[in-house]
Amino acid sequence: MKREVTIAREASISMAGLAFAQIVRFAYNLLAARLLGVDALGVYALAVAVGQVAEVLAIGGYDAGLLRFVSQREGEERRQVIAAAMKRTSLVAMLAGLLLAFFSGPLTELLHGGGLLRMTLLAVALSLPFWVTAIMAGFAIQAHRKLLPKMVATQLIFPGSFLITMLVAQSVSGDDVAVVLPFLVAPLLAFFWIVPRFASMTGIGVSDVLRSERNRELAWFALPLLAISLFSILSHWIDVVMLGLLTDVGTVGLYQPAARTAGLLRSVLLAFSGIAAPMIAGYYGRHEFDSIRQTYAVVSRWSLTIVIVPFLLLVLFPGEVLSVFGKGFGEGSTALVLLACSSLLLAWFGLGSTVLAMCGGERLSMVNQAAALLLQLALHWLLIPRFGLNGAALSTLIVMALLTVVRMVELRYVLDIPFFSIKLWKPLSAGVVAGVAMLAVSSALSPQPSFMLLAMAGLTGAAVYVLLIRAFGLEQEELEVIFKFMPFLNTQSKNENP
Repeated sequence: MKREVTIAREASISMAGLAFAQIVRFAYNLLAARLLGVDALGVYALAVAVGQVAEVLAIGGYDAGLLRFVSQREGEERRQVIAAAMKRTSLVAMLAGLLLAFFSGPLTELLHGGGLLRMTLLAVALSLPFWVTAIMAGFAIQAHRKLLPKMVATQLIFPGSFLITMLVAQSVSGDDVAVVLPFLVAPLLAFFWIVPRFASMTGIGVSDVLRSERNRELAWFALPLLAISLFSILSHWIDVVMLGLLTDVGTVGLYQPAARTAGLLRSVLLAFSGIAAPMIAGYYGRHEFDSIRQTYAVVSRWSLTIVIVPFLLLVLFPGEVLSVFGKGFGEGSTALVLLACSSLLLAWFGLGSTVLAMCGGERLSMVNQAAALLLQLALHWLLIPRFGLNGAALSTLIVMALLTVVRMVELRYVLDIPFFSIKLWKPLSAGVVAGVAMLAVSSALSPQPSFMLLAMAGLTGAAVYVLLIRAFGLEQEELEVIFKFMPFLNTQSKNENP
């Protein structure tokens, strides 16, 4: 099976799961804003930020280590790598949970969160070992180039149960329980679903994990990746944390819808990179550098092609998008535009970080993330007191733009990957025309309710965009992927075989 078909098949699974998760998370933010209020939404954002930092520390880069080493090992050696990774991450997750529980009081005071934030942090601490184990089980399965179990656990069960638990708890027990309880229920459900499937696929049980010994090669590989992941997750959440430090929970609650809505664009890259990472690691191990370059080009082009229309909807109609969260959230319109631009850059060029990590450039990627985090901290410290929400969003965009340029130069130097592909003129040109069509529709329909305006503009833009992409002509590898999954469209093949 050709590379493009493999990527498309597994990415379609990943994208379906990520799309569901992003929709559910968007629904959670929307309903929490309307049912629980802006302060509760701010507590949720801060708890997620702290919890994900603890999660990254516990995983310690071993997730990427599994993707690389499992692709290059066979038999008992592969089992030993997986068992060692599971043992290390589970133990560190327990330690991280204890530390988070112990320091929940000082963290609450530092972030101006009150008693509700402390209770939520305690829930995160208690569930952390279960959640980290579920994530690592998913990565072990993914390393075998099977994405479905991981997607079900992390992108269907976890966000779905999180939302349902919030709604049930809010109707039965009140707002505070509705904020806290999902952080306990969702990780446990994901854990109990995926662990039996992990054991079935890998043949590794609890006793194997307990008896496993430390894998030094994996540990040395994971160490810089821990720094990369830590810097990356801090960069992702530093805007929320700095807003909590420099303002209050209410401001964080206003910023959260803009940040998470713009974050929807990131799911496209995550869908493709999930299957691209082990493939790139395998190519690097076999010194197939042309395949690495081709995979990077395919994923980058597809990511850009998919995100353009949603990106246009966010930047052309930010007020209408945020109005669905309720009154007052329109204050984040400018922040939404800036954050959407940042997410576009990540979706377009973000695979460069994965390529560097899988091709021996993990320390270089670590330096990139460290420098980006320091710059982001400085910019937030300068701009948030002056511009509030917009200062946080502008800092994020500046850092992402500079990081993108640096990665492009590094990829060109290390792997001879070109800065741009001439094939990108098709989605970019179609996007410009689609944007003009969306503005024309909104002008013709104004005034209309926000939801109606967004629906009509989005449908019009998508239709124009798809028609133009088809008129410009698809690339040969794109046609092969389409014909693989929809052979009835391959009329050329039928005409050649009467």
